[in-house]
Amino acid sequence: MGSLSFSEIVVIVLVILVVFGPQRLPDLARKAGELMGKVRNASSTLTDALGTDFEATIEPIKSVKRDFDGIKSDLTRTVTSFGAQEPAGRAPSSVDPAASPVAEDTATTDDATSDDAMSDDASADGSTDPS
Repeated sequence: MGSLSFSEIVVIVLVILVVFGPQRLPDLARKAGELMGKVRNASSTLTDALGTDFEATIEPIKSVKRDFDGIKSDLTRTVTSFGAQEPAGRAPSSVDPAASPVAEDTATTDDATSDDAMSDDASADGSTDPS
């Protein structure tokens, strides 16, 4: 909704003057001023009351947020410092443990054991097809 231009305000004042008459116009303006003062006073009182209630309601939430922010920064520092240090007993991360000779020996032994178990199962069934 747009603002009123000067000509629109003049038309409104003339209509009010014609409807209420020149004798009652000062009394009407005084009452309108008193009403505006009461509305402003009530508005400021309501704003102050809501502001106080709002602050009382929001303060515990702000406190919890500060706690979580502190925990977040602690965790970030811990993870950053943990990632910067290389553990003494561990192999460097670029070495693939599956490619090590120990892993190959274990895999070969496991495969041989499972093949033997399959052949034992096949002979128990009496079938000769290992698959």
